Amino acid sequence: MWLFYRFKECVCYLYMLLLFASAAFCQIPEPPKAAHSPNSANLGIFGDFEVSPFTGKPDIGISLQTLESGPVKIPVALTYDASGIRPDIHPGWTGMNWGLSTHYAVIRTVKDQPDEGLPSSPAQPGYLHAPVRNALNYGAADWAATGKLENLGFNAPSFDMEPDEFSFNAPGLSGRFLMGHDGQWKVSCDQAVKVELISTVLVDIPFKPPYWTGNLWDQINNGKYNPTIQGFYITDVNGTKYEFGGTTANMEFSIDFFNQGKSNWICNSWHLKSITRHTGQTINFTYERGSFVAQMYFSIFNKAASVNGGSLFGCTNWSSLINEYGPYNGKLISPIYLKEIVSDNFKINFISSESTELRYGEDIFTTYVNKIINSGGSKLDFLTFLHNCYYPVYNQSLCNNPAETLTQLLAKIKWRKLDKIQVQNGSGTTVKEFELTYNNLATERLMLQKVQEKSGYNASKLPPYEFSYFTAQGLSLPGYCKSHTDHWGFYNGKLIDAVNDFNAVASYGSTHRAPAVNQNYYRLGALTQIKYPTGGITKFWFEPHTYAKEVKLKRWEGVDASGSNQKAGGLRIKEIHSYDPATSNPVVRKKYFYLSGFNPVNADTTSLLSSGVLGGKTQYYWPNYMPKPDAPNTTVSEQIFSTQSILPATENSLGAHIGYSSVIEWTSAEGWTVHTFSNFDNGYADAAPVGFIQPGSTPYQPYNSNAFKRGKLISRETFTKNGSPVAKTVYQYEAVGALADYAARSVRAMLTTLCNTRTYCYEGTAYFSNMQKFLPVQEVSTTYDQDNPAQNAVSATRTYQYQPNGQLHIRGQTDSKGRVLKTSYTYPSNLNDAISAGMTAKNIIGLPTSIFNYTGTELAPVGLSLRKINFDLFNGLYLPKKVDRGVGTVSPMSMVTEIEFLSYDTRGNLLTYKDGNGSVSKLEYYGLADIGKTDLLKKRTAFEGTPLAQSENITHKPLIGIESSSDVNAKTTFYDYDDFNRAKNVRSGNAAGPVRKSYCYNYAGQVVECATLAPSGSIAAAELVLLAEAALPVTLLEFIALKLENTSLLKWSTTSESNSERFDIQRSQDGKKWLNIGFEQAMGESDSLKSYTFTDLNPAEGENLYRLKMVDADSTFSYSRIQSVVFDTDGTVELYPNPVTVGESLNLLTKDPGKISNIRIFDTSGKLVHHSVAARSINISTLPAGLYMVQLTYTDGSISTHRVVKQ
Repeated sequence: MWLFYRFKECVCYLYMLLLFASAAFCQIPEPPKAAHSPNSANLGIFGDFEVSPFTGKPDIGISLQTLESGPVKIPVALTYDASGIRPDIHPGWTGMNWGLSTHYAVIRTVKDQPDEGLPSSPAQPGYLHAPVRNALNYGAADWAATGKLENLGFNAPSFDMEPDEFSFNAPGLSGRFLMGHDGQWKVSCDQAVKVELISTVLVDIPFKPPYWTGNLWDQINNGKYNPTIQGFYITDVNGTKYEFGGTTANMEFSIDFFNQGKSNWICNSWHLKSITRHTGQTINFTYERGSFVAQMYFSIFNKAASVNGGSLFGCTNWSSLINEYGPYNGKLISPIYLKEIVSDNFKINFISSESTELRYGEDIFTTYVNKIINSGGSKLDFLTFLHNCYYPVYNQSLCNNPAETLTQLLAKIKWRKLDKIQVQNGSGTTVKEFELTYNNLATERLMLQKVQEKSGYNASKLPPYEFSYFTAQGLSLPGYCKSHTDHWGFYNGKLIDAVNDFNAVASYGSTHRAPAVNQNYYRLGALTQIKYPTGGITKFWFEPHTYAKEVKLKRWEGVDASGSNQKAGGLRIKEIHSYDPATSNPVVRKKYFYLSGFNPVNADTTSLLSSGVLGGKTQYYWPNYMPKPDAPNTTVSEQIFSTQSILPATENSLGAHIGYSSVIEWTSAEGWTVHTFSNFDNGYADAAPVGFIQPGSTPYQPYNSNAFKRGKLISRETFTKNGSPVAKTVYQYEAVGALADYAARSVRAMLTTLCNTRTYCYEGTAYFSNMQKFLPVQEVSTTYDQDNPAQNAVSATRTYQYQPNGQLHIRGQTDSKGRVLKTSYTYPSNLNDAISAGMTAKNIIGLPTSIFNYTGTELAPVGLSLRKINFDLFNGLYLPKKVDRGVGTVSPMSMVTEIEFLSYDTRGNLLTYKDGNGSVSKLEYYGLADIGKTDLLKKRTAFEGTPLAQSENITHKPLIGIESSSDVNAKTTFYDYDDFNRAKNVRSGNAAGPVRKSYCYNYAGQVVECATLAPSGSIAAAELVLLAEAALPVTLLEFIALKLENTSLLKWSTTSESNSERFDIQRSQDGKKWLNIGFEQAMGESDSLKSYTFTDLNPAEGENLYRLKMVDADSTFSYSRIQSVVFDTDGTVELYPNPVTVGESLNLLTKDPGKISNIRIFDTSGKLVHHSVAARSINISTLPAGLYMVQLTYTDGSISTHRVVKQ
């Protein structure tokens, strides 16, 4: 109902404006309402510039450690932002352009005003509050109609009309969300995550408004600032809950730097507080609040207006008054720094200290400060929180006569550097450290120079990672806020002359913000080399962006072609070299070209136009901008000049300013790969806003963004070095989910009062913020025969259908006989029984409850197989109860139980289970009292409750690995580790027993020799065995099997054929049961070279064995030799060592052993010789030498088979 009292509220607004507001800009770039600490700003940059050839940004990082708590994995890594150097952005605590992977947070971009603004307070009532959304009534059919927008424009000062945008990242998760007009969070994420407020009750900000400055918060809100959002729960599809915020100790805040006495602190990031699995195990994150930091920027805005063509005039709040206050503004930020991450079995300490790096020059502040002081103000009034007398503890007597100089106040602004990462086990013993070294000079930005691993047990160190950066004779990066930067925030060599540069407003953009002519300006400070501890080196060459197309002023109208290549700011990767200087191995080279119309047969990489599309025009001066006047038959023309610093994760961030429709990669070893991406120029432009009322347009007007559709891989084509096609994959995508359910409605509106007139003018633009997923619905792969690619090509098609939340629903693919095979997935959220409903409420929806393989249509399917996973409540936890499987075309299928999970402990660990053969196995785990070993497997007993019961005992070295394992015969194997927790020796008998296996490492300058082995028994060469085969109906020259994408390509050739009829293609997973998957007709009679190919479009997960059955016309036949192709499951598994030569264990290398339910080993006769639940190490000491088939059964019912030889 508030909208009907617009005149009254307008008067209130004018009063408020004088107290709090500078000019509002609406369709023009504006200063940020909140700014982020350097560490959080780094998250914004990574969100804007995706690691992809589409943006020219390579994936550069240093992995230090990965810590696990059940299925939750926390990688500790350093990541490098290779998009370019932004001179106005302060480095975070790991140095310029480097970030730490453990910096997890929800960060906010404020739109209009903060969402939590309280009604009846100095803030505009926030969009988060239901009465505000109800009053705005964006759910109405006419929400974007002209009359509605005029009303909203007139009432713009009364409400926060745009929902803020929140970005988040957590281990394995990233995305965005914002509040919809229906009160539901609209979420964009690869997973179907669930977003919730921790509480609808807001939390007080940990700062107190000063009372003597006239701060209205002190007068209206009981001496407190506007409270803020307490935080968020984000729950992944496994039911794991990530808590962000929770208390103000986990939040960062910012306030206007030069208006600290009267402005309001705003929370701009909620850091990850805890990760809680649905079984209760928790990982906690602790932070410490650091000294204030600042983000300064240049911000200039001048406006004049005329009515009905009259003379130009200005109003008091329409100008930055640069001649009086200077061109700079900024935010004071209260940052927090990660201190530790703690779980039951590990702890990571992050040790930091104050840096002595380059600071802001005092001259940036003096003009503004002197103006206020000369006008009768006090530094305490506007630099309030930098005074010791006021913060952190208010001392009234000292504040009566504060004595600090500006230099002393600015010294309170301090940045940190991360010095050490300390990894400890659950008992607090340090097992390793990583030391970080910087330049740390007062004249330079903080730059990371080395990262070195140190032993937790002594002073031993591994050779370091070393980093080099680009320098150029006579060139250096400017100080902070000393350069204009180009249109996109990168250094262009143009230093600021505040007295003169902002006078010629019409030419300002081309004179001061144009891209650098000398491309070395863009390279200054960029990474050029990484030297690894092993001595290997990777070199990087970067170059500035180019484009030949630019999005139009009204970006929904298409692109403008320039006809020539134009420069843009920032960097893209040009070339990467990797080599070992200590060896003669050739350098591995990769080159990247960003071109349109590339032909690998005639590989022209010098004269073609760029495939880059610039994502928007830039504009600083509007000589005749036209808002909508309130009075009829009236025209208002505004002359506006605005220039703002480009800051990440703020409302003036431009995101990724360029994208490439075609990127060509050349490698010295393989040839050409051509990537084609969705972009503005090939069907993925933005859409016009739903409605707008102002006659004028700017490049910054809101619109319906389709950015989530751009940068998708449309096709990938590979060619040999001479241009012959090898393979091609084409993708099609569709938006998933109804727009009404996944898009938020917003209106950007503004009211301007033309002083000394009776005229108002207003602006309003209605637009969507689309959070739909854009997912592949078809994938067509083509493989070309190298002898005759134009004639012999084999294609395969895969199709995908999704649930509205983006989960895979139906996958289709064509088999070797041309049939369409489909797999349908059902999830707990698709069912309405009590268990499924309970799981859905907790968002435990990631694991399918049924997997149905069939042919035919969805309405009349012909079943092939069905696997059902049943869940139940165990100790209040939703866990798998059993897995049933059926095979056949008869409906309903006859189901048999493959495995039954009988009991779990209170932490969700499986205690007993029954196999399909009826045998029961029992598992025991270390408990909470076993510090550092909680939930690790302690004992495994097969055939529990029978005379055949067999047990294996396992001890662990916390956070390092298995310490010992004892098999059913009480034979124990011990494992040694070196000072860096690397496997060293495997011993038998006892901890000092003979060494059966030894590992050695060869780091640069630090060679570790292997221990002397102590073999026992006789060692001799195996007896020579000759294998005889029957004569073949053909002379087979070669038979090979290759993995291409998700298919197997079989190729064979013959030199002669006599009376041959066909080649049957057979596949097996265990070497015993062979399945015919197709055939190729033979030539019959031939004495020349003949070539054949066959593509298996549906290989099984795991190892696929292939052979040819070569059939003669008289039905006699012979077999070829066997070839193998391995298709790993999502939880990739490797078995090592293979062959097993020394030692008695077979080890599983897998990211997630929890996805494996049991392990079976068969000998060549098919006899089961080993059966156990999942373990990282399998004792095979009792098995004689020979060939074995290892069968892994996963918790989803799938099976993979691997061949292993024991010698």
